[in-house]
Amino acid sequence: MEEHTALVSTKNDFKNFLVRLGKIFSNMSILFLIISICGLFSFVSVAFVCLTGVVIIVITVGTIFIINPNFGSLFMSAVDVSSKISTFFLENFYIFAGVTLATAVVSLVLLVLDRRTKHTARIVTSSIVIGIVILTIIFAAGVII
Repeated sequence: MEEHTALVSTKNDFKNFLVRLGKIFSNMSILFLIISICGLFSFVSVAFVCLTGVVIIVITVGTIFIINPNFGSLFMSAVDVSSKISTFFLENFYIFAGVTLATAVVSLVLLVLDRRTKHTARIVTSSIVIGIVILTIIFAAGVII
């Protein structure tokens, strides 16, 4: 009799573990979706840095060069750093998108198989993440290639 209750307890613990694992994968899929989208739109950050620097130069040309004579080289180094970050995200976009898709699918499967409680919000979120990452992969195939 005690062996049966221990088996049921172990089975319930394993189900709880799978539900927690599903929630963790759901959170990871959201994080990697954000990273994937950053990969696609990281070129915007380079343009923003350039535009901000140009506006600062145009508005306060005299005072900037009086205070800091090598401002041009500092500005160009900031553009260089942001372009390196943009290149990193663009080169690794498909890796981030693949991890996003995998974690969202695993999360969806684990949460759908839980019969004890409903995880409607997380299931819908994982489904939306899957849809968005598929659309970004399609978009990226047209943009990057």
